[in-house]
Amino acid sequence: MSNAIETATTELTSLSYKLDDFPGVGKSALLGLQHVLIMFTAMIGLPVILSNILGLSPELRAAMINGVMIGCGIGTIIQALGVGFIGARLPIVMGVFYIFIGPIVSISNTVSIAAAMTAVMIGGLVEFALSPIIGKIQRFFPPIVTGTVITLIGVALMPIAINNAVGLNTPLFGEPLTLVLAASVIAIIVIVNRLTRGFMKAISLFIALVIGYILAAILGFMDFGVVASARWFAVPTLFPFGAPEWPGIGGLVAIVIAFFASAIETVGDAIAVSNTVGVEPTEKRVRGAVAIDGLGSTIAALFGGTPLTSYSQNIGVITLTGVGSRIVVAFGGAILILFALIPKVGAVISIIPAPLLGGTLVVMFGMVASIGVGILRTSLKTRRDALLFAVSVGVGLAVTVAPAGSFNVVPTGLRIIVSDGIVMGALLAIILNLVLPQEDA
Repeated sequence: MSNAIETATTELTSLSYKLDDFPGVGKSALLGLQHVLIMFTAMIGLPVILSNILGLSPELRAAMINGVMIGCGIGTIIQALGVGFIGARLPIVMGVFYIFIGPIVSISNTVSIAAAMTAVMIGGLVEFALSPIIGKIQRFFPPIVTGTVITLIGVALMPIAINNAVGLNTPLFGEPLTLVLAASVIAIIVIVNRLTRGFMKAISLFIALVIGYILAAILGFMDFGVVASARWFAVPTLFPFGAPEWPGIGGLVAIVIAFFASAIETVGDAIAVSNTVGVEPTEKRVRGAVAIDGLGSTIAALFGGTPLTSYSQNIGVITLTGVGSRIVVAFGGAILILFALIPKVGAVISIIPAPLLGGTLVVMFGMVASIGVGILRTSLKTRRDALLFAVSVGVGLAVTVAPAGSFNVVPTGLRIIVSDGIVMGALLAIILNLVLPQEDA
């Protein structure tokens, strides 16, 4: 690891539990649940959106949600622990990637949902097969590029946090208590994190979420009817949407391009997590991260789930709580599988109000950006470096906040990449670092 990255990581992240530490079964389960709580609502959000767009029955909607949880659970365990060359052996939580909504809906409407799942399975296997090549991209991430990309990840994801915090597209939007709840959870996170030590500090996010959950219930933000109607036990089934069908070459190409975009973001996340836990982001780790990105997506699609990708949120969790153990994250993966088998438990978490989650994500994404800023503090030395940062972050943020439909003039295949701010910013940072001439500090 370069001195710039190592210095920034050491200063910003003091780990209570390091990469290979095992806190014990009880503590690992609680710390793993903390990771799950942060990403659970966003994770099931994609299948819920797709279910609404495609008009799925309650049974098929449940099948898609369960497929996502099983895929994310298995993918997270393999990502953390590793199986052969598959998995980064890092504390990376697997989630879903909303960039796939367009291709999946298009294939479902023109052919069938079964064909869309087939395209996901094939696309996942293509990413898996190309992982050795994609894994080599990490050599193009010197400190200036790494710091730029990590900062971009943190700030580009902030609109998601803000939209949740204000309750956008929910009945809570515009209500005074919505902002009170979001602000309260931010205050609770700060207070708990600063006033506690040891294990209590490690679960500061969990404590803040529990307090916020109780506060939300008192304020009437919760609909426990969802919990009452959820089943106690569910048996996952293979191919819930029917036998595999050929998706057509156009749909398949769109899915494969989306997987390429996912792989680029996974490379950035793998490097960021490596930096955060203080290990070298080797080609082997990056290759392993991309490999399970693809293979995990194929597994999820077998059960009716959507494609997977690494989640950036847990970088903030590691930074804030000091828990960098991959064993803990593997426990989180096991919890996700348990939720798929016991839907009623997952329903209790799924009703977390958007403002409560949004307030938490504001802090999480801010912590992600802080890691990038720490690296840039020692690696951004020349006007050339400043130009690289300005163009990459500027374009990345511009793409992120651009109004819907801004890129409809771009051909569909290219639009998948152009319309993702993090992917565009990362690609620009890599390209500019190669083409801009070096300058003396």
